[in-house]
Amino acid sequence: MEMTRFSIAMEGKWPWWLALGRCLALSSWLVFATLLPALLPAQTREEPYVRFPAAPKREQQVMKNLSGQVVSSDNQGVAQSVVHLKNKRTAEVRTRIAGPEGRFVIRGLDRDTDYEVHAEFQGAVSDKKTVSSFDDRDEIQVTLELKPSK
Repeated sequence: MEMTRFSIAMEGKWPWWLALGRCLALSSWLVFATLLPALLPAQTREEPYVRFPAAPKREQQVMKNLSGQVVSSDNQGVAQSVVHLKNKRTAEVRTRIAGPEGRFVIRGLDRDTDYEVHAEFQGAVSDKKTVSSFDDRDEIQVTLELKPSK
């Protein structure tokens, strides 16, 4: 005969009420474990509890571009003005000469770096503008207004 806990209790090694209680506890746990998935809301693998970092909404380029126009105080484009772009991390300065109507383009800016841009023309200087690493646009537009020198 096979020896189980209940049969051991019947032989007097365990009290009968302890053996019966353990059998009932085990059976109630089995019932609970069987019904638990039906009681919980269903969750799909596509919807995790926490998603960090957030998935990008659209495919982003590795680099971003800065374009804009250098204008005088009367809002006219200033051709041949000099545009300076300073990398705030490395202090490297890139320079471009504005084309007709004062337009310029600087390509290949690192997304994780802050930049500072300003323009100069015949002693007139624009205010410095910051291109933030937190700006997630692929194409950044700025207008640099020259102010006469004092």
